[in-house]
This record gives sequence, C-alpha cells and structure tokens, in this order.
Amino acid sequence: MTDFITYIKKFETKSIVEYFALLSIRMLKNQFSGAENEPTNCSMSFPLEVLQFGFIPKRVSVLISAWEILDIDYESIIHANDYRSEQISDKNVAVLINLYRGFENDKTDDEYLKRTNLSGIYKYLMGMTYEQFRYQTLNWSIQNFNRNYHIFVGSPKICRDRIIDINDLIMKRFGMNVDEFLMSQIMIAWLCSQSVKPLSVSETLYNKRANGILNRKNLENIIQYYSVSYNDVRKSGIGKQVFYSKPFVKTQSKREYILVNIYSLLMVYADSLYWMLRDYYFDIESQEFVHAFGKMFEDYFEELVEEHLPKELWRRIPEGKRKSADYCIETEKAVLLFEIKSGLMGIKAKQQIPDISQIEEFYNRNIRKAYKQLKCSEEDYVGNKPVLKIFLIYEFSNNTHIMMSSLPEIFERDKSCFIMTIQELEMLLVTYKNDIDRFNKIIGLLLDSINDSNDSTSILHLLEDNNAVNNYYFTNEKDYLEKILKKLELEL
Repeated sequence: MTDFITYIKKFETKSIVEYFALLSIRMLKNQFSGAENEPTNCSMSFPLEVLQFGFIPKRVSVLISAWEILDIDYESIIHANDYRSEQISDKNVAVLINLYRGFENDKTDDEYLKRTNLSGIYKYLMGMTYEQFRYQTLNWSIQNFNRNYHIFVGSPKICRDRIIDINDLIMKRFGMNVDEFLMSQIMIAWLCSQSVKPLSVSETLYNKRANGILNRKNLENIIQYYSVSYNDVRKSGIGKQVFYSKPFVKTQSKREYILVNIYSLLMVYADSLYWMLRDYYFDIESQEFVHAFGKMFEDYFEELVEEHLPKELWRRIPEGKRKSADYCIETEKAVLLFEIKSGLMGIKAKQQIPDISQIEEFYNRNIRKAYKQLKCSEEDYVGNKPVLKIFLIYEFSNNTHIMMSSLPEIFERDKSCFIMTIQELEMLLVTYKNDIDRFNKIIGLLLDSINDSNDSTSILHLLEDNNAVNNYYFTNEKDYLEKILKKLELEL
C-alpha cells in the first residue's frame, strides 16, 4: 500500500486527472467502435517491464478499467497536489497501475469475506458488479434519460403537484428551461470529447447565435455546479463516489475545471433531472420528494400497463386490513403480483469494495418488507392460475440474479419470486403488444424456473435469450433525447 502512495505523491495531481480523463475518453470511443484489440469492455492494457524471479527481464501487461480511474484520481487528490514537478506519462503509468493493483487488493475487506457465508459473498459481488455493469452496458443511460424526462416533464398522466416544478427549479438556478439545460449538458459532453478542460475550447465552436443559450457563461455555470475542489474531495464522506455526482474537479494551482471521467459525466447527465429535484429537497431537509416520487412511480406503472395491456388484464389491489401488493396482472398462463419500490441503493453500496450495511438497508426496505406484502396478496388470490411475485424496482440493475442469490431466505425458499427493473417491465410489456406468443413463452419459462434447482432466474436474461432485447417504449414521440438533439442542432 505504501509503495503506491509513495509513487503517486511524485506526480502533479492535475496531470494525473488529465491523463486518466483522456484515457476514459479513449476507452469510451473503443467501446462504441467495437475495438477488438482491448481485452475487456471499457478497459485498456499497458506494457510493463518486470524482472521474473528477480533477474529475468520480461514484458507483461497491466490492466486498468474505467471504474478504477475515479479511485486513482481520488487517492492522488488525497495524497498529492498540483505543485509537484513530475508529470504522469505513458512511460510511468504502467508502473502506477501495477502498484495500484496491490493497493486495491489490500483495501479488500478480507475479514468480511472470510467470515461470511455464500449469500454474503453474493452481496459483495452484487456491489462490485453493479458498478462494473454501469460502465459496460451504457445503453441504460439513454433509457434513464428518456424515462426521467417522461416522468418529470413529458407525460401528462403523472401527477407532479407535490413537488416543485423542474422547469422553475432549473430556471432559478441556471436561467434556462429544462430543454436548454439538457442541450447545454450535451454540448459540454461533446466539448469534453475535444478537451478534458472544456472551458478552454474556443467559444466560436458552440456559440453560433446572438443571444443564444450556448454561451461560455451558461456552460461554466453548469460545469461549476457539477464540480468539486480538492478540499471538497478531501472532506467527502463517500470517497471516490463523490465523482458520480460531481464529475469535474477544480484544480488547486490554476483553478481550471477538468473532467475526471467521461463515463461518470454521462451517468450524471442520464439522471440529472431526478437528482436535481432530490438534492433540492435534501438541501431543505425535506422527505417530500421521496414520498412524492413513490406515487409518481405508481402513476408511471399505470400509464405503462394502460398503454400495452387490455383493461381487463390488470388492476390495482385495494388496501385491506393487512398490507398487500400494489398491482395484479393476469396473463393467459399466470397471475403476476407487483410490489413497486422506488427507493435507490446507497451510493457506497455500488462500488468495488461495497458497504454491506447499505445493501442490507436497501434489502430491508425494498425486498424483505415487500415480500410480506406479496405473500399476503398471494394468500388472498382466489383462482387456479399459478402466482408469480414481482419486486419491481426503479433502480437500474443488470445483476438482479446476483441480488436474488444474495437473499436465499426469500428466493431459494420461494422460487416464484423475481426482481424486475422498470426497464425490464417496459421490455416485457412492449413484447406483449408486439408479439403475444413470445410474451407467453417468457411467462412460461418463468413458471418452469419455479421447479428448477439451479440458481435464481434473471428476467433480463430470459428477455435477451428470447430476442426481446430492445426497449421500444422510448421511440417516436417518447424519444426525448432525439428531440433535444434536434433542438441543439438548430441552436448550432
């Protein structure tokens, strides 16, 4: 551990941040171009000269992944500054990465892994893979962008009376409306692809109209909002996770704004409307947004099923003497009970060394408590069709199968339970509308899995295996990203 810290202290922190930000951009471009010369998705390798057995020269490769960049930047800011003379470069970055490997391994919670059982191992893996999958499957960010816009702006069927209007909030903070704000974010992302110091790019490249919204002052205001100083990072109680909400850092020496990681920038923009509102209520110490969003999520569920299913196939379950599930969908082969959960997992749970207590908190609020409600509705069901119990979560996750494996007390004992993300529900309902035979096949496979002794079945994997892989809900008039891009084109 000391070797890595000693080594990183040699270099100017600003040069490390710039170097690895450029590296993230190269990774992203390789990912989108399908480059085959890199060993894994959103990773890159560097040659390293070593002495095997202490005396035989040998060239090996060291690997750096996109999610590890945040940790390297964080440790540099914690332990170094901008007043070192040496710059990081290709010739010494491989040594730094190799030393980081040992540093990272030393941070692993060995004691937890030694004393825990198999379900505890799965909890640990769930946190690790959650972070990794966000980088490896970036299509989720487009879905989140469109879904957040639909819920907070686009849909006339969702009640927003309990929260501040997002247009008013953004106008007050940035002097522009929602669409102009999102256009500016996209322009900043493009500028970052040209330079990791986006404000250094000539304004003539983007400010094309007199009194247009795309001017340096407006872009700088947004970049400042999403920036942290070195001191902010050092005081952060969430470590490197601070860069998931603040993907720019303000340097110590020249007070420049530098991108930390292009991936974290895209993630922030995908959920910017959600977090703009949630942070507003957090700052005024109110839980109103959390409560209101739960109801808005239910409104969105009802909008989805109304659009894709005949009215007689679904219903809201009325409240009774005991708590029950939220909704019921009756298909040709089975009855699906839904308990809807809008809560998100804590940020420290979603990293390579996850905070298990935050995972447990998410499980208690969104799974264990919900299971009791689903069981009550199952017991109240009168009919002869098999029942599938669904935990529907708003949280993005491509690893619900690992989540299920980490809760054997529910998902091994009761194989009729499944965790489904909102994106998977959209895909499933679109499949029903476009190809009912394929929909029934997927439901049949879920029923078959109840008697399967293998690991928990992932709804996402079933959708993929049966070629229901695309989310066609956010198309045409609901493709809000495309509309924003067209407005941006006119502005330019």
